[in-house]
Amino acid sequence: MFVVSSEALLSSIREPAAMLDHDGRVRAVNTAWSRLDVEQALAGGRFAVARDYLACCAEARRAELVEVLGRGVRDVLAGRSQSFTLEYACDSAAPPRHFELVVSALPADGGAGALITHHDVTDREELADARRQADARLKYILEMLPEGYWEWDIGTDVVYYSDRWCESLGYAPGELEPNVAGWVKLLHPDDVPRVMAAVNGYLEGRTPSYHCETRLRMKSGKYRWNIDRGRIVARDASGKPLRMVGMEIDITARREAELVIEEQSRRLRDLSTPLIPITDKVVVMPLVGIVDAQRADQVLSTLLDGLSRTQASVAILDVTGVSLIDSHVASVLVHAAKAVALLGARVVLTGLRPEVARTLVKLDVPWGNIVMRGTLQSGIAYATSAERGPSAP
Repeated sequence: MFVVSSEALLSSIREPAAMLDHDGRVRAVNTAWSRLDVEQALAGGRFAVARDYLACCAEARRAELVEVLGRGVRDVLAGRSQSFTLEYACDSAAPPRHFELVVSALPADGGAGALITHHDVTDREELADARRQADARLKYILEMLPEGYWEWDIGTDVVYYSDRWCESLGYAPGELEPNVAGWVKLLHPDDVPRVMAAVNGYLEGRTPSYHCETRLRMKSGKYRWNIDRGRIVARDASGKPLRMVGMEIDITARREAELVIEEQSRRLRDLSTPLIPITDKVVVMPLVGIVDAQRADQVLSTLLDGLSRTQASVAILDVTGVSLIDSHVASVLVHAAKAVALLGARVVLTGLRPEVARTLVKLDVPWGNIVMRGTLQSGIAYATSAERGPSAP
């Protein structure tokens, strides 16, 4: 049977290492162990061969650390455990160091009870500490948000809502289901497909960020408008998202104001393109101001809806109040006349001032069967006479 000596085993280990006998005394050490000279590290010169390892630890470190270490070492030496690991900070001068101490059981017939190795994990601990500090700063900033924040553990589907997030919606902390399904239940039903598409698009890398308008149901039953923003803050080695943090900003007041403005704009558009009945068969639409693309759509929509509803046969478009008559406006009028003709009606164009008439003459526009009159009065007279019969002048 091939047996490896204690010296050969220790020399093959690059980290500081020592063997303990069954009584917990240092039986052998490697060169790296002897060179380790860090104040109050649980290795080094003071832990020399033949010394009681735990007694040396008691001389170097505080009682609570030695108590934990002592239980672990004795469990391994007694065969109650195969290994024990302890991470601790070294009390050396700057820069501080962090070690991971590992106690491993050795075969009973080898004459030794346990192998102790020390691993310098300072870089790992500094990185973890930097992450903890960054998380603490992020949490501090997020806690200051009026609507709080949320955090989603994607792997376990556990969602954490800050107290302020819950309270801003009228709920008590812990009252909401801590998962995505619970959050979806709060969304307005009309918003669910759009919002989930935005979330999945971000998680799958198809969009660079998650930024979406949402409506969340408050405990009162009302819905609050929000700007919801989230960011992936942790990924695994393959890049798969692990954790996402987000916040919401209440934009209810802004959205309600926008809706009021939209309604006011709609009413203004309706007022700017009124359809006035003169008789059962004649309607007048006075146009005022600038006729842009949006206004042109409104003119045509109002005109066709009105003719369809009233079954009028003549529509008078009065352009007396139009500030500018150019090729765009002219094409709008021609388009309106063609659309009206499809409904079996005709268009009378009135309000043609001399300068407007000269402009229209210069424009290369096919006016077709549009009847033109100088004033609204003359246009109404024509339309009413045309209503009585085809012999009207």
